[in-house]
Amino acid sequence: MPSNQSPQGRVRPYTDPLLENSSLRDNLTDEQAAALWDWGTVVITQKAALTAQFPDEEANHILEQTSTAVRLIMQGVNDLVGSVGRPLTFDVIDDTMMRLLKNLHWLTDRRLTAAQQASRAAFSQARGAGDVDAAFAALLALISSEDRPSA
Repeated sequence: MPSNQSPQGRVRPYTDPLLENSSLRDNLTDEQAAALWDWGTVVITQKAALTAQFPDEEANHILEQTSTAVRLIMQGVNDLVGSVGRPLTFDVIDDTMMRLLKNLHWLTDRRLTAAQQASRAAFSQARGAGDVDAAFAALLALISSEDRPSA
């Protein structure tokens, strides 16, 4: 039985906690945090639209999984931006990047594109140069995609 909820009605319970969670933005400027929240909201909204004809229980399960992946990616971006200019071991940075990439792969169900690989390399360069803004821009480009998530 299709849902009685609109896709927009399904979105808020999953996007509002992202906005309220300060650990997803404590290393970011307000502008960066807004851009990252916008990315997460778009991903969840797209998934909600794809599940509009699903029964509520099934759609909510999918949206819960999606919002978890989005939250973990946002946490990874925040942590990686926070690592810029700090003498962390590369193991910590590599581990955080790998977790971000695993969640991104789960979310998109595809491998990194050449542009995303270039963004990953750009992050490493920006981190090495201590350029927080360039590091964030590279990470946002890495997670952003023109592809819509599949249901």
